[in-house]
Parts: sequence; structure tokens; C-alpha cells
Amino acid sequence: MSRSRKGGADGSGPLRLSGTAVRRADRPVEIVLFSHGQQEVGRLRFRVCPSCRAGRILDLWIDEAWRRRGLGREAVHGLLSLHPGHRWTTTPQSREGRAFFAAMSQEMPTCFPCGAPLCAHLRGWPRRLAHRVLGRWLGP
Repeated sequence: MSRSRKGGADGSGPLRLSGTAVRRADRPVEIVLFSHGQQEVGRLRFRVCPSCRAGRILDLWIDEAWRRRGLGREAVHGLLSLHPGHRWTTTPQSREGRAFFAAMSQEMPTCFPCGAPLCAHLRGWPRRLAHRVLGRWLGP
């Protein structure tokens, strides 16, 4: 995914939104936002499980100078356009993050609750291994 739009920090330069799509649920994927000068100004990290149609937003960061310009919103819209019809959770957030995802839930047909991953594939291999080991040790 790669899109461009006008609207640098000073409102003059273009902004490029680029991302990669990886098909492995145990690996984070990033959507990265760059300024016209190729400076990274934002990043959305997430995991997605295509078989369970579930995703987990790990973090969203926008450079302080670029905040309040709709870049986080655009990154989330880009994410949802890559993975339509998926259910989503987020990791624990700051107060500002909770307010952002609450506003996004009002605007979009999906919610972004803070909580555990919606499927075991999104835990990542260390947590899946620990879950298996503890499950065997603790018994049924």
C-alpha cells in the first residue's frame, strides 16, 4: 500500500503513507507514514490472522509535530481497507489513545476494544508456547 496526500506539518508538503502486508499472524506488520522529506512521522504496528479474520493493533505513534492532522485516523482507515470485515482489539493504551480509539469506534463500523487477542494465532510464538507448557503443567 502506498498513498500520497497534501498536508505536511506546515500544510505545504505531500505526505506518503506506505505499508507492507505479511501473511503471518505471529509477526507484526507496520504501516509507516513519511513526510515529503522522507522523515518518518507516524507508524501503526499490528498483527492480523486471515484465517480467524481477527487483528490486534499493537501501537500507533504519530510525531508530536504532526498530531491533530488526521494521520492516525488515515493509518487506521488504511489498515481496515487492507483487512475488511476483521474484528480488532488493541493493547492497553494511554488516556489519549483510549479517546482516539473510542472516537474511531463511533466513526467506523468496527470497535477497537482494549483486551486480549481475539485468536490464539495473534499471541505470537513465545506466548503460544508458554500457554501450551502451562496448560500441560496445570492439567485440564
